[in-house]
Amino acid sequence: MSIQRIATLKGHKGGVTALSAGWDSRSHLLISGSDDGTVRLWDLRTNRTVQAIGGFSIDEDSGITGAVFTGDHGLAVSCGRFIRVYDQRALKLVNKAHTDALASIDNGSDVQGLSARGDFVAHVDEEGMVGTFDSSESNPAIERIRGNHDALSSCVCISPSLPELATGGFDQRVLIWDMEKEILVREVDAGAVSGLSQPNEGNATNQKEQQLINPPFVYSLDYWNVEQDSGTRILVSGHADGSLMSICGDSEHFWTKCHDYSISALQFVRSKPECLVTAGLDRIIKVWDSESVLFPDSISATEDLKALDYFVLSAKADAIASSAIIPHIFTDSQSDIMVLTLE
Repeated sequence: MSIQRIATLKGHKGGVTALSAGWDSRSHLLISGSDDGTVRLWDLRTNRTVQAIGGFSIDEDSGITGAVFTGDHGLAVSCGRFIRVYDQRALKLVNKAHTDALASIDNGSDVQGLSARGDFVAHVDEEGMVGTFDSSESNPAIERIRGNHDALSSCVCISPSLPELATGGFDQRVLIWDMEKEILVREVDAGAVSGLSQPNEGNATNQKEQQLINPPFVYSLDYWNVEQDSGTRILVSGHADGSLMSICGDSEHFWTKCHDYSISALQFVRSKPECLVTAGLDRIIKVWDSESVLFPDSISATEDLKALDYFVLSAKADAIASSAIIPHIFTDSQSDIMVLTLE
């Protein structure tokens, strides 16, 4: 398997910071947020912008940290303290962030990430808090989930099949929440797991030295988008020290040195769930065999995890997205969006 670039989407004037692909009737659409203060909707059949929202307030401390599709026609965008909700059907070709929003929700502190399933939206913020809201309501209100991270929470992902969501933070923890009961049901400390699952003493020593410089802060995570008859929880997280951690049911496994620097984004490819794609601050995109990452018994306990292929970017990537019906991967390269394919 190899990664090939097949197109580049151009239009943003600043770095792209958020990407998400649509689903169902909007599977042909991609939404992007940028440091130029705009959000764009792209038609992936033509690789052209079809709608844009401008006027988001960008400064040194805050920017667009999330842009997702909600429900059948909705969009949600986080920028600074605010999450704004839009009805795509009401949008013109060019729109204004404030006046064209259906709702503007003040979170009170800067939002760091968004995830959506249907109308349900979850978010995390710089205070480590986790919140949810129903984007279909005319005046949506944030509901806080009891408990939080001990430091900034950087990422959130809603399970595609289970009534739960997972969050990651700078406290090196992955927290898993029951959405129906709104309680914490699982906590995994990436720092503790990394110290327990090294294949040999030499690698463990090297990893400890690296962690002193760059601890395994949790930067990104994703649920495996494969239906499991047993309803088993399966997800993976990416960390500031370039490592990956798989969580399968009640067990975890830690993979070191997957990237030379932080893993800024990852996603199981929606059209090819047997593949996991990661982006690192080492300016490299890597594709991995999902089962080898998730189920380490399938390879030797002393064998290093090896990527199936990699692609070198001209700049670090902050986001990754993929579509369930279009077999492409989308990632940012400064102000451009690169379209990659797996062959």
